[in-house]
This record gives sequence, C-alpha cells and structure tokens, in this order.
Amino acid sequence: MERIDSKQEHLETGRFAAGSQAEELARRFAELPAIIGNAATMLVRQVEALRNDGHINSLKTADFSQMTGLARQSYYEGAYDLADDEALYFEVAIPKQCGYWSLILTNEIYETTDWYNNQSSLNGAQAVLDSEGIFRAVISARDPGVHNWLDTAGNRRGAVQGRWLDCDERPLPIMRKESLAQVRRLFPADTPTVTAAAREAALRERRLRAQMRTIW
Repeated sequence: MERIDSKQEHLETGRFAAGSQAEELARRFAELPAIIGNAATMLVRQVEALRNDGHINSLKTADFSQMTGLARQSYYEGAYDLADDEALYFEVAIPKQCGYWSLILTNEIYETTDWYNNQSSLNGAQAVLDSEGIFRAVISARDPGVHNWLDTAGNRRGAVQGRWLDCDERPLPIMRKESLAQVRRLFPADTPTVTAAAREAALRERRLRAQMRTIW
C-alpha cells in the first residue's frame, strides 16, 4: 500500500511539473511579440540621436559597461554625413596591449553596412598600421586608394562605431571631414596605393572568408 501511495504521489508530482512547465512555456511565448517589437525598434533612432546631440562627423565615447557581457569592452561612435566628394579622415594610436579592436559603419537606422560585399569594417587582423603604430583610415563613398578604406556603400548618412576589448588604453580617435581629393595628403608619404585590381582581389578574399566564417 505504501508503494502504491508513493507511485501515485510521483505521478501527481509529474503532472504538476508538466503543468508548470506548460504554463511557463505559455508565459514565455506570450512575451515574444513585445520582445520582438522592442528589439526591432531598439536602436533605429540611434543615428538620429547622435546627430541631435551634435556628434556629426565627430566621435564620442559610448559607455555600455553596465550591460551584461560588455564590462571588458569600450565603444566610441558618431554619426557621419558625407557628400560623394567628401571623406572622413580617421586616426588613432592602437594600444600596445589589446585583445581585439574594430571599426564598423552602419546605415541611417543603425543596421551594420553589408561587410560581406563591401569593405565597411576593419579589425586588428585586417587593418594596416604605419611604422609608428598609428591606424589611419578613410571613410567615404569612393575608393581613396588606401588600404584602410571603409566604404559607406551608398549610404550618405549613418554611424561610425569602434570597439576596444581587453586593451590597456581606450583612446578616442581623431575624426574630421576632408575633401576626398585631398585626404591622401594626411597619410605618410610612404603609404602604398591600392589599385582597383588589388581592391577587387581583396573584396573577393573578404567574401570567401565571410562565407567560411564559423557561426556559433
């Protein structure tokens, strides 16, 4: 009799657990529409906010350290607004100790620019530094013929965002608008020129690496 009661109790406990799991699952599914709606609209006004704060073609530090998983990272960002014949000159000394760093572009609603088919992002493994450890880059719609070019890919407006991860320093880079025709004068005299053929080869390699990228 005792074993029967024990079995009955186990069955009832199981039914209760199953009921609780179903209720929890129903609760989570019920929250999905609001979560999806919030996620879809969360950052679409970020570029507009940067513009309204006066950070057009200039950068500011962005503090996301309070967010889970971002405590070891530091960001900077700013809005860009460029005509076809204009460019942003970008310069920063890379920290001597740095686990990872990157620079990306977005469009006007903060979507990352298509980096599979455009060189619209660079990281420490892809960029070229000068002999002094300075990272100099150009952000523009047309190719200036330097290795560190970030292509706006037809977006006249958008955002520039950089990240430092596990670095001993977190500098705020210099960024200013220049004439595209004159921006090369800001680079060292020994900066190599990237030809159209070399750029196309680099983009083919970029697509290949992106397609082989491990998605976790």
